[in-house]
Amino acid sequence: MSNHLIIGLGGTGGKVLREFRKRVYEEFRSNDPCHGVFLDYVYVDSSPADLNDRSGWKVIGKSVHLGEAQKVNINGMNASVLQNLGMYPGMQSFINGNDKSLMDRHMGPLITAGIGGQRRRLGRMLLANNLSDSANQSNLNNVIHNAVVRLQSASGDNDVTFHICAGLAGGTGSGSIVDVIAQIRKQYPYQESTRAFKIRLFVYMPERNMVYANHDSGFYQANGYAALQELNAISTGYYAPVDITGEKDVYTQEVRKLMERQESFEAAYIYSNVNEAGKMLDLSHGLPASVADFMFQTIVAANMIGGAGKMARLVGCENDGAGPEQDQSGAKTRSRKFLSFGISRIEYPESEINEYMVYNYAIQAARQLTYDMWQEGIGYGERSIEEVGAGFLDEIKNPTNRERFKLANSYITLGRPIIESSSTKRWKDLTTTWEDRTQQDAGLVQSQYEKKQWFAEFTTLIDAYYADGFRSHGVVKFYDIQRQEIKAYARNIRRVIEKILFDEWTSGGKDSKSILAIERYAQLLRTDCNDRIDTFKRQIGNMEAELEEYSAAVKAADTAWNNIGWLKDALTNAASKVFAQYKTAKCNYYTTSTRIQAYLYGITLLQEIIVELGNMIEGVQAFKNELNDILSQVVVQAGTKCQVNAVQDDAIIKKYDPEKIQQLGKLYATNFEYQSGNAAEIRAKMVANLGEDGEHTFANLYDSIDQETAMGIILDVCTKNARAAMDDSAKNDPMMKMVGVNILDKLKVELNTEEKIEAFVKSCVNWARSYVQFNPEETGKVIAGNSGKMMPMVQVALPKAESDSTEAFRNKLLDAFVQNVPGFVPNLDTDLSINYKPNQMVVVCANAGFPLRYLENMKTLKQKYDQLLASPEGELNRMVLHTTSFAKPLPSLFEQSAVDLMEKAKRQLMLAFAFQIVKQCQDPVTGESFYALRVPDGDFGDSWNKLAKDFKSCLEALSQNFKNFTLVEEQVAAELKIQARSNEQKASMRKAVGAVVKQVILPTMCENNEFDPTYLKYRDLAKDIFNTELKEL
Repeated sequence: MSNHLIIGLGGTGGKVLREFRKRVYEEFRSNDPCHGVFLDYVYVDSSPADLNDRSGWKVIGKSVHLGEAQKVNINGMNASVLQNLGMYPGMQSFINGNDKSLMDRHMGPLITAGIGGQRRRLGRMLLANNLSDSANQSNLNNVIHNAVVRLQSASGDNDVTFHICAGLAGGTGSGSIVDVIAQIRKQYPYQESTRAFKIRLFVYMPERNMVYANHDSGFYQANGYAALQELNAISTGYYAPVDITGEKDVYTQEVRKLMERQESFEAAYIYSNVNEAGKMLDLSHGLPASVADFMFQTIVAANMIGGAGKMARLVGCENDGAGPEQDQSGAKTRSRKFLSFGISRIEYPESEINEYMVYNYAIQAARQLTYDMWQEGIGYGERSIEEVGAGFLDEIKNPTNRERFKLANSYITLGRPIIESSSTKRWKDLTTTWEDRTQQDAGLVQSQYEKKQWFAEFTTLIDAYYADGFRSHGVVKFYDIQRQEIKAYARNIRRVIEKILFDEWTSGGKDSKSILAIERYAQLLRTDCNDRIDTFKRQIGNMEAELEEYSAAVKAADTAWNNIGWLKDALTNAASKVFAQYKTAKCNYYTTSTRIQAYLYGITLLQEIIVELGNMIEGVQAFKNELNDILSQVVVQAGTKCQVNAVQDDAIIKKYDPEKIQQLGKLYATNFEYQSGNAAEIRAKMVANLGEDGEHTFANLYDSIDQETAMGIILDVCTKNARAAMDDSAKNDPMMKMVGVNILDKLKVELNTEEKIEAFVKSCVNWARSYVQFNPEETGKVIAGNSGKMMPMVQVALPKAESDSTEAFRNKLLDAFVQNVPGFVPNLDTDLSINYKPNQMVVVCANAGFPLRYLENMKTLKQKYDQLLASPEGELNRMVLHTTSFAKPLPSLFEQSAVDLMEKAKRQLMLAFAFQIVKQCQDPVTGESFYALRVPDGDFGDSWNKLAKDFKSCLEALSQNFKNFTLVEEQVAAELKIQARSNEQKASMRKAVGAVVKQVILPTMCENNEFDPTYLKYRDLAKDIFNTELKEL
């Protein structure tokens, strides 16, 4: 079991964390690698945009973005905090009065913006502000604590290894790394006996030649030096950061210091953008991915196969790192817990091949779902909406089709019910209704009344039915009432139409419709409804003309009835004939009157149906656009995989034939059975999301499946089916095996001579050279009192061989490493490990146990740092470059040269003469006069060591003896606190320094020539001392 918490600080740390998450998911199709490895993450940044950015966080369509509980937003700080520092003891502990004055004058806008702004001090302030509220669950300590608890609970193991990733050029990561280490150590002290709670750093050292000049706001490279100086000081015990939470020591009631006499970090991996072989690495993607791959090998792969994946020598250097390097005075000032690394992964790219096939399957699926245009020898293609719809108009106008869509006139005019209910069961179509009613009423009056009363009684009954009896309300009132239901009816018709079309899409058969075809069909259907409104209006006009004719027939019958001679009627039966004519006229009149009302209603209903069809079309288009977006994405992704003549990756050497993969992909894409079945399965899974009781509409499908979900369904199904196809190909032809390929078998065929094997080994090692460059001038220096050197190593992870012939090749390969890599030992407890993945081998080059001065970049970083400190804004620059204003300078990362010491010694020696730390003495035996250096001794009293005869010689002596120089420096610092505290004391000391210049330097070094340039330089140096160390309060 092993628990690992990966912490990303700032933009660079976030990129490495992102690539690590992707690497894990790429290998295991899960964020959890299992196999006894438990991972959690914390991402800290002052940029909300970077924290919430999801671009680049996907693997095969799956997002590996972090959850909100794994993110810490340190953006923003109220400007009033600086005005009320007393209320924020954590922040006050590293901002003194002078710091605050400088901030007030120069940094207001940056503080208000609440970003690191490439100022390390600001980055620390933002973190301190975040930690000031201990109850806030989003503060860093709480987020880390919660992540640790999750790991411990999941694994049952108390130990957690912390991996902190950061760039050292900016403000956020570089400014917060010191305190992140300190806060972790506060909660989880390193346990020496069990080696529990180790901290590993992965830090980017700013490049020597900036890749992106616009990234530099003036502090980019200098920040790197300041940060590394502080990390070095933490490791060697010269810097114990204050607790920026503001927690105080119970005895002193001062904000306490952390990591005093305590282990800070176990290993700090340094990397930059140019490797030892001079190869430049891509800062935006390639380098973060390579760092993540190295972390993956040391965190995940190392714990596979029962720990046989562990890179033993590298782990040993982490756990038993070299002690600090001594400077010339014997002080242990330069940590050697720094390591470099580089990695190359030689693989048969099974994951990439799988992704290529999956994305090509997804292309075919998206095209089938959207366009459904099969082309023999090509696969599913694309077409415009104008190219679909042949025959749709005839189908739409077909009476049978209108009937199934409930768009027949009988539905639109409510001749038949659109929605069945108990009240609609007695409905008849309009013609039948009036024919039956007139016949019924005529029969009634003829059976119950005398002939003379037929006409009047029938008229009363039939008029009453039109006015009040038709469908219980009368014609006009009935349609007025139904207008209140018109939206419901339109929605019902839309549901009927959409269900039919939806089912035609989901059927996937020969007569099915694509999404594009359905969109076109619905558009034509909407147009047809619009055209029918005009038709209805014309028909209403025709019916109104007919109504006049029927009204005249009614009047004619009425006149004829009134002219009947009732005496003759017994013989002629004229009343019966006239009554029959009247009944027919009334039937025609009311049938037409009702149809006019029905068609007026139908126009309104058609208008509402047009609105509903528009809504349906929007749902179809939304789902179509979602599929098209997915199609665009998978086309792009497929285009980046298995490319012929692709640019070589920074860390991966691929061994395969991409043309062969592309040919196989085309074979699968043009297999109708494969692709139609794949699309059908995807459709079924999408529709299943609606549930058995869910309404099957495109709008609901779109609402229930967002793009990420739809992409997930498509890629999951395509992954399964593409893998099945590749397995079938391998069964039918072993030469077409695409998955489960052992890299050793591939290499065995390619590297068939000793010369090829040797060349391959050299190229692998060269490709994996450490991502830093070393300065031979520094690595060649011999500094007295130091033992042990930087340890270079090459670690190789090979899979097991699967046959005797492959085992023999494996041994030849290891022999070549032994012969070409000095010190390589092919044993599992040294330089060889077992790769759990048969399709890859990994080569890691590393250097362990070196001081930072070895690195070539350090010269440039120090130069930029020194320039900022020497500028007119030097005081401000020093403050923003460092996390605190140090009372005593931190140890230099470089050994002082004689020239450097000479320049520093001038200032110190002038003060030493003034304070009588160096004074003139005389040998009582020989009478020789010389200057001697005071050596404090608390037991026997101060003693004096002979230094030199004059000031110039004293300078030369100090520049050659770092121990004596340090002794002078320490005593000067002590005397300044004693003899230069008050303004009176400072005035006295200014006179003493002036006397050294006038009475010692002028006569002995300048022949009493006040115009001598040397004298003028010393006088200017004295003035500088007056304005700094001896400046009045």
